[in-house]
Amino acid sequence: MEQPMLWADRGRTLRYGDVPGIPAGPYCLAASRQGNLGLQARRYSLWVQIRGESWVESAEGRFRLRPGQWIVLDRESRPVVQATSTGLCVGLSFDGGGSSSRRGTDEARVYPGRGWLGRRERLIFLRLWRRACPRSPTGFGGQGDARPLMAFMAETQGDLQRYAQRCPGRTRSHRHQVFVRLQRARLYLNGHRNRRVPMRELARLVNFSHSYFSRTYTFVYEEQPQVTASRIRLAHAAELLISTEAPIGEIAQASGFENNCSFSRAFRARFGVSATDYRRLGISREDNPRKPTA
Repeated sequence: MEQPMLWADRGRTLRYGDVPGIPAGPYCLAASRQGNLGLQARRYSLWVQIRGESWVESAEGRFRLRPGQWIVLDRESRPVVQATSTGLCVGLSFDGGGSSSRRGTDEARVYPGRGWLGRRERLIFLRLWRRACPRSPTGFGGQGDARPLMAFMAETQGDLQRYAQRCPGRTRSHRHQVFVRLQRARLYLNGHRNRRVPMRELARLVNFSHSYFSRTYTFVYEEQPQVTASRIRLAHAAELLISTEAPIGEIAQASGFENNCSFSRAFRARFGVSATDYRRLGISREDNPRKPTA
């Protein structure tokens, strides 16, 4: 069965919700050349930046996608993707847990998170995405089969798959649900890297008690959520130091630090140099698109 497709191009704005009469299954999505595409249905979504840049606004916050970067969002995210004038962001909306296998094994799952595809992997993804799209009258698209694409992304998420296996739960389904919520919390920290996020706010987001969230998060990722939050905010500060000329005090505030002293101590402890020297060196070691951020 061919999959529906929605493409916002050349400044066009499209909003996509639950459409009666369309069968459940993957929907192909794309935003390009200042196109604005909103997903209002309660469905998971996967986005990969092919060229240029795009901005993603979701319930987890605001994200910037550069070429090769991908993001997978939860069914409650309801993202809006805005492509730049040269941007092309393609994706897939899917229901369920993103399993590419009828057996639904952990290895076949696609989880919320962020990461990066190299040039070769990006070309493979684009070829599989075209295969998943319905064939148009002009000949574009393939057989509408999204399973190879989902399997490819599941393989790409190897690190996340290993984390998922550490989740507590008696069944695979329960472990999957727990890990999806934990990953949503990590995305939330990335999407709000400009401020200090209280841990109770994260626990409410994923509908866990504060104690259960903190205990489970620390067990799965082998670091406390406060440590993850600090690392993300410092990485954001490092990027701003390199990409902008803003004063260090403004960068500290834009990264959620209350004063320059606390920022300076945390930054030196993380990077081994002061923020001033880091900017002078001009090398953003934490802004590596190859390294998954969530």
